Amino acid sequence: MAFGSYYIALSIIAIMMGVAGIILGIGIALNEKSLKEFGKSELFQSFVNGAIVLGLVAVFSKNGLITQIINSIVLKSSTSLSCAGFEAYNYAICFAYNFLTGINGFAVNGVHFASLFAQISGMLAAVSSVYVAIALISSLKFNFIIGISLSAIFTPLLSVLGSIITTIVFSMLSIEVQAALLKFAGIASITILLPIGIVLRTFYFTRKLGGAIIALSIGLFCIFPLTYLLNAQLISSYASSTGLAGLVQSTSQLKASVINSAGSATNSTSQGILASLDQAVSGFSSYFWGAMNSVINEIALVIVEVFFLPALSIMLTIISIREMAKILGSEISLGRFDIF
Repeated sequence: MAFGSYYIALSIIAIMMGVAGIILGIGIALNEKSLKEFGKSELFQSFVNGAIVLGLVAVFSKNGLITQIINSIVLKSSTSLSCAGFEAYNYAICFAYNFLTGINGFAVNGVHFASLFAQISGMLAAVSSVYVAIALISSLKFNFIIGISLSAIFTPLLSVLGSIITTIVFSMLSIEVQAALLKFAGIASITILLPIGIVLRTFYFTRKLGGAIIALSIGLFCIFPLTYLLNAQLISSYASSTGLAGLVQSTSQLKASVINSAGSATNSTSQGILASLDQAVSGFSSYFWGAMNSVINEIALVIVEVFFLPALSIMLTIISIREMAKILGSEISLGRFDIF
């Protein structure tokens, strides 16, 4: 963790202490009450800012108090972490990033899971293979007395699968956006945003803005990644018995059913083709909607994991940032969206 920007903040605080002392001295010399009060107030704020800088350096450094607390909380739930770069010393950010897009996945309470991106990628591959297989079958045409096309039969099925694929793609995009936000939090929150907030809080006219930025940086560094640990606990308690692996198995069986149905239809003689086609389509349709019930259940779980739980994370983070900003003498308002 680089502390060059903190040295700049301390230098500015020292300058402001000198300026406040000069104003106080002038006020005492002229017996001007307003100057004396302003000088005392600024001198007090400078001492407070200096204490804040030293305290933040102490608690947010690699072996700082807050960092150790965060790491211990994460290690109680997950002992399988692979961290490098920006996520190396904040295990909450490391866990959250592995939870979303990590190659090695994540572990919760001793149970290992693939990352959400890996799980949903497998779902996309499975559903897409079924879509391609059905699309190929729907393009078949049979000519004996009259021409028969299967496109009218399978078009509703393709429409359902197309909607599912669209949902999965949006889910993958949501995961990547969340991972990018976590990466930003790991890189910029403590080393960039926090020193900027401290510097702005040093000056009289930007004091409230500085306090808001300090609260924002702490919320992004501490609260936001820890909410993903909460999300993982919730998902683990539910998905351990109904994991996404079941979807891949269901869609693989569905794909095999599609291929078998097509084969039984295309290999039949022309005399029995109508009966064979009717049997194949009826059997496949029955199996398809049974398998789709499992697929739709898993899609519902994905929507909860990728959209609703992150929304909960953002709400908790915003509430925490607002409360910390109040402690630092700032007020964060969202206008008409200020519902917390």
